[in-house]
Amino acid sequence: MKLQLITIDGPSGVGKGTLALLLANYFKLNYLNSGSIYRAIAYLSEINNIEVSDTEDIISLITTLQIQFPIEKNNYRIICNKKDITNDINNENCATRASIISSNTYVRKSLVSLQRSFFQEPGLVAEGRDMGSVIFKASKIKIFLTASNIIKAQRRHKQLKQKGINVSLPHLIEELDSRDRRDVSRKISPLVIPNDAYVIDTDKLTINEVFDKTLKYINK
Repeated sequence: MKLQLITIDGPSGVGKGTLALLLANYFKLNYLNSGSIYRAIAYLSEINNIEVSDTEDIISLITTLQIQFPIEKNNYRIICNKKDITNDINNENCATRASIISSNTYVRKSLVSLQRSFFQEPGLVAEGRDMGSVIFKASKIKIFLTASNIIKAQRRHKQLKQKGINVSLPHLIEELDSRDRRDVSRKISPLVIPNDAYVIDTDKLTINEVFDKTLKYINK
């Protein structure tokens, strides 16, 4: 039986993670959240007092990095070097550090083989910024999600409030805009819509509607 591979790409706040988890549960596939890999590196660099611009030391962290994403119902945990860091990396400081680190050409190249190693039996749902355009370019099922800046910020604001994290909406809009600019302008693996991707504008859709549209596309 041929392994199934589904890639989901898009900017922050469009619902990639939720959709990817729903698909991984539905099809009983492995799950890769590439953004959490960069957040894990951001977290490790911070606790080891490594500057985000220190390429050599960050790549040194990557050489010993072990990371898994075990799924628990409709959520997942991030196990990094045998430690659960799920709650440690879910903050705006870590997200900002990760965004800067992810724009480093050498760091991105160093992580290619690690990300590809997740594609094993019974298959994989991979979500991020360059899953369909670079990491799994041969994938036959590529989804790209979009949303307006205000909607993305509102969604992120709601997520953070539910976790007891208070951040102003204007600040979030500014942060997301900065991340998007870095993502689309970096020299290697910029955020682009793959030519063969199915694009879904999630602005006016619930996650269940996005899931249904994706299933119809996959099963057509």
